[in-house]
Amino acid sequence: MYLYFEATAVLYTLTVITVLFLFAGISVSVALWNKGKAKSLHHGLNVRAILKSFVLDVVLQLQILKVSFVRWIMHICIFIGFLGLLAQTSIMAFMSHLLPRDSFLAQTCFDYKEGAGARVLDVWGDLFGVMLLLGLIIAIIRRYVIKSKQLETILKDSISITILTVIAVTGFLAEGFRLLDPKFASVAVYSFAGNFLADIFRATGVGPMNYNAWVWIHVIFSLFFLGFIPFSKAWHVFVSPIEIVLDASERA
Repeated sequence: MYLYFEATAVLYTLTVITVLFLFAGISVSVALWNKGKAKSLHHGLNVRAILKSFVLDVVLQLQILKVSFVRWIMHICIFIGFLGLLAQTSIMAFMSHLLPRDSFLAQTCFDYKEGAGARVLDVWGDLFGVMLLLGLIIAIIRRYVIKSKQLETILKDSISITILTVIAVTGFLAEGFRLLDPKFASVAVYSFAGNFLADIFRATGVGPMNYNAWVWIHVIFSLFFLGFIPFSKAWHVFVSPIEIVLDASERA
């Protein structure tokens, strides 16, 4: 019961394999940490310091802003954009399987013609997708065009940036081709980025295309990246916030 894409047996199989790889990678990382851990928190947790650090240093990332505005824009766009899209996909997946089809929440979120929740999901996906793509463009320019001296680009960096870029681009291509279909005309405005891309397709004479093919490319790369996270530089997106707030608590 997905919004614009049917869940098939192949999708379920790939998802299960991905989740197994994800948890295996997390288990390996935790096992390595346990081998080398030492007692570091000599005081009780300072909740006030943790909350302050979470807002200022994790969500707003002000410590990066003090160093460079461009780096701050890049980091916060990739961080918020990626987590926002991951949250949207996870919420939709859980709701589509756990909610009764005739429930109010299911109807409002999965009825693309009249559901108010579906419109929220349209805006949500495009907003965080644009943020992610903007952050990736800045990262690509800094690493591969300007080649900032303080950056040391290793294979893990290139793999993560490439896969995330493919995910963002194929997601918008799938949406743009979907919105060429007249049946989505009444709700296209909510998918503002995809609708803009669809207008470009029309203006340049690009005809309708089966958007499901692009969705499958998007899904395959997304699942691969999800399973790859514990072994990639993207792992710090989840680990660094924990380290930052615990360090703030200890210093307080």
